[in-house]
Amino acid sequence: MKELSGKPIAEKIEQLCIEDVKSLKEKTGQVPYLRVLQYGDDEASKAYVRRIEKNCDKIGIKFEYMIFSDDEQAFIDCLKEANDSKEITSIMVQQPLPDSLKHTLEMINPAKDIEGITSSSLGKLFAGFETLVPCTAKACMEIIDYYDIPLKGQRAVVVGRSNIVGKPVSILLQQKHATVTMCHSRTRDLKWELEQADIIIAAVGRPEMITGEMVGEDTIVIDVGTNFVDGKLLGDVDYDSAKEVASQITPVPGGVGTVTNKVLIRNIVESFKNIVQA
Repeated sequence: MKELSGKPIAEKIEQLCIEDVKSLKEKTGQVPYLRVLQYGDDEASKAYVRRIEKNCDKIGIKFEYMIFSDDEQAFIDCLKEANDSKEITSIMVQQPLPDSLKHTLEMINPAKDIEGITSSSLGKLFAGFETLVPCTAKACMEIIDYYDIPLKGQRAVVVGRSNIVGKPVSILLQQKHATVTMCHSRTRDLKWELEQADIIIAAVGRPEMITGEMVGEDTIVIDVGTNFVDGKLLGDVDYDSAKEVASQITPVPGGVGTVTNKVLIRNIVESFKNIVQA
């Protein structure tokens, strides 16, 4: 069994971003500028944003974090300001959001949509146009590319159909000529589907749902899961049992999530290029 560590991929992306930002600053006198908006006091969101801030500082990206708790209009106005700003080149709206503000995700300027979550970004992806791609889906492909995993003609089974992982990664896999099967909570015989797979992308959001006995011999397993159980981070795949049958598998932590963090930073740099050099 070969473990597909995300660390060397993350380090490579980070170094390229550092060089890119330095070069862009010399050419334009500017650096990428990220504004993160949050409504409410969700602690998991705060912890996530702190990691982003640390990465931005390391790369040389200007970072701004604004939290609102009792003024929805101020939150909306702040988002509109970021959309229109010539200086702010990237926007993140943290989730969860109250129902009354969920529509604000669609308000994000697509050129600054570094998470690739607007219908404009997703529509371009599905149509095969150049766009900023959801970071976790792209991270899966970075791992596949780095480790020279063949996709042409291979059967890939994606477990999970979210707009930020399952659906976009299925499109990216098809663009590489894989035959893709989408599975979810209502799939009739998940074990059978997984046993037929050459590659499994597990993005269902349930801790250790996929066990070794559900995985076929010599299957490649990409585990997207980030589930906290009793203070421990677990994937969607039971690593200990799956590694006994899989030929290659990503660890949790240290796999997809590690790469996702750096893909987000790269998207910040790309959004800056698209706006400033347009």
